[in-house]
Amino acid sequence: MNNMHWNDLKVFAAVVQKGSLSAAGRYLGLSQPTIGRHIDSLEKALNKKLFNRGSKGYVLTEQGLELLPHIEAMERASLAIEEHDQSEISGIVRLSLPEITSRYLGKRLLPLQKLYPDIKLEIATSNQFVNLSRREADIALRTELPAQGDLRTKLAFRTQAAIFASHQYTKLNPAALTEERYQKCDWIVPIWGRASKQAEDWYKDKMHTSRVAYRCASFHVMMDLALAGAGLILWTSGYAKDHAGLVRVSEEITSQQRDYWLVSHSGALEQPRVRAVWDWISALFEQERSKFIL
Repeated sequence: MNNMHWNDLKVFAAVVQKGSLSAAGRYLGLSQPTIGRHIDSLEKALNKKLFNRGSKGYVLTEQGLELLPHIEAMERASLAIEEHDQSEISGIVRLSLPEITSRYLGKRLLPLQKLYPDIKLEIATSNQFVNLSRREADIALRTELPAQGDLRTKLAFRTQAAIFASHQYTKLNPAALTEERYQKCDWIVPIWGRASKQAEDWYKDKMHTSRVAYRCASFHVMMDLALAGAGLILWTSGYAKDHAGLVRVSEEITSQQRDYWLVSHSGALEQPRVRAVWDWISALFEQERSKFIL
């Protein structure tokens, strides 16, 4: 039992309560495979089969029933310890986020503040990579995996992209809904050097410069212009769905798929305040992952 972890116990209790891996995953904010790995880990640590797996879900075995009251007691003790620890988690946590992600995440941070009122977040908005080994930030969201350093990474979400416009613009410019959009519609694009290379290559291939109505150094300005009806934008679906004023006018632009990774230095994650924010953001993106799919 030396390899048994508190998280395994919490997952065990959730599966018993909810009756399936998927239901327990929704309850805990974890993926179904992650729930399954916790159960496998606990059974291996105890050297006991705790569940029968079947079409009706996970059903406790006799060994599982015998252990249930003991594990429930340990799980309650674990929760009590966590609640005590949370009251002692405090200090500054520095985040480095891409520009648009900072707007998306900023709308969702209030529950984190309520959960850990003594944590103070410093949010740096930049599309440039920070050096986590030099502790220029505690946690960063990046589109490329680091090549070296004692760093921890976790896939936050995978984006899909399409072309979007305001309802007003599509009514006035029906070509926006057709392949003629590249010749007949106004476009809002980033200035060269602000977007990814794959996005810049797509812009150069698809449209003539005469159709570019705005070049922007700020992605926030691009969004505001699109919402105001100034033209079309190439945008990530999750961010676009945050704005009811936008409508998708194309199929997925498959060349613009990208992975976003949470990255932190291993030493930083040993600090309770950093680990708390890392775990909270990880759970948030797991819950929100479907929003980034068209």
